[in-house]
Amino acid sequence: MLNPYFAFGVPIFLLFLYIVFALIRRKSSLNYIGFVLLLIATFMMTFSFQVLQGLWTLEESHATEQLEKLGYAPEILWIPLILGAVLAILNLWRGVKRIKSFRETTDLKK
Repeated sequence: MLNPYFAFGVPIFLLFLYIVFALIRRKSSLNYIGFVLLLIATFMMTFSFQVLQGLWTLEESHATEQLEKLGYAPEILWIPLILGAVLAILNLWRGVKRIKSFRETTDLKK
């Protein structure tokens, strides 16, 4: 799980997917695209947290030999987790804002 192609490849692919759906969201009026963006961001955050848990398990078992073979600084594993959390919070905020505006427009119609 700590293979660099896996640990960073999946978040990079998810970020690419997020950008594609964000562009689709801008050019269309589909309401559910924001929810898809939230799902992608939370999956990136969850996946990155699982990778960090794998790192912590290695650190607890004192497997310094395997930690030295990683080929990258383990601290950079935090970047996809933080990025996923920021994107998830951003999309949650957008969703709450959209729900509030929807409620306001339905209250005005009454």
